[in-house]
Amino acid sequence: MGKTIPFSLDRNDSRSLARQVADGFRKAIVDGYYLPGDVLPSVRELAPMLGVSVIVTSAAIKQLGEEGFVMPRPKIGTIVRNRATRQWRGQVVLVQPEDGAMYSRAVIAIQLRKALLEAGYLLSLANVSRGADGRCDFGQLDALLSRTTDLVVAHHERHATFAHLAKLGVPYAVVADMKNPPKGAVGLTRLDYGMAKPHFAARCVALGVRKVIVVYWGGTSVSPDLAHGSIQVEKIALEADLSPGRLEGVRQAGFDAFSRLVVENRIDRNAVYFIADDYIASGALVALSCAGLKSPEDVRLATWSNAGISNVYPRELSRMEMDSAEVGRLIAASTLEYLKSAVYPSASVGPKWIDGETMG
Repeated sequence: MGKTIPFSLDRNDSRSLARQVADGFRKAIVDGYYLPGDVLPSVRELAPMLGVSVIVTSAAIKQLGEEGFVMPRPKIGTIVRNRATRQWRGQVVLVQPEDGAMYSRAVIAIQLRKALLEAGYLLSLANVSRGADGRCDFGQLDALLSRTTDLVVAHHERHATFAHLAKLGVPYAVVADMKNPPKGAVGLTRLDYGMAKPHFAARCVALGVRKVIVVYWGGTSVSPDLAHGSIQVEKIALEADLSPGRLEGVRQAGFDAFSRLVVENRIDRNAVYFIADDYIASGALVALSCAGLKSPEDVRLATWSNAGISNVYPRELSRMEMDSAEVGRLIAASTLEYLKSAVYPSASVGPKWIDGETMG
């Protein structure tokens, strides 16, 4: 009779179910519960044992295989590899806030994992969540740091995390919209969300635009500050109900805002509307289409966009576009350089201006 599974899943955990399964088996292998040569239950057997789908267990076992902990053996099953814990050159921990499932963070993690695996390093992911009292929960991070860690990459702007890492004496680099690395950090990959603003302003000037209306909400990454000497900037701040989910709430806020502008006949046809979030833009485009308004004939638009999940529109959107895969590759290159030379090259990366058709 096989061994019982030494972990359980928590559906309130910020990690995905597949990641929890992979983390659980990885820890059991590292701790010696599963020994080299042990046969794990098949993905079809694991699914009902853990109360999840076969898709979840397949993804978890695939990840463990890519990391070198297990390997498939025909007619036998999934085997724990010999000396699985000794093949890694080291460990890097990627720290993200509790909403780490967002598209951009997921793409960055994939790029970093791929580069580190090829170089022989294990990437572990930790989420830092905040409790009702505002305090950060470092339990998951501390558990990972109980093993030797070569570098922590903190992908957020949470100074409590920086202070915690500095107190532990763990080398860490920061990925955030900051001009200078925090005290104690080995380096900074700056996410400069304003990098495309000068190009946008120059386009406005070339078109004779004198007014930009920035539509944003508090969780957006792009600052509404688009000041330029010859351009008047007006701001529309949205309130988003996030109870149905962050993305749905923000999309609905965009739809409601532009529906009101249409109904109240407040669309300014001489201005350019810059929509500082791709999900606000998604809702806004639906609202304008429902009202029979076109861009740029009836309303001039520019948007924020993430490469890979850009909004679909009959004409190419004028936009500031962030390529998360490019960001991930830059972080990976800096991380590998640090692992090689103990120097983390600081660099900036941000969106590119795409001169589409919707500004006229």
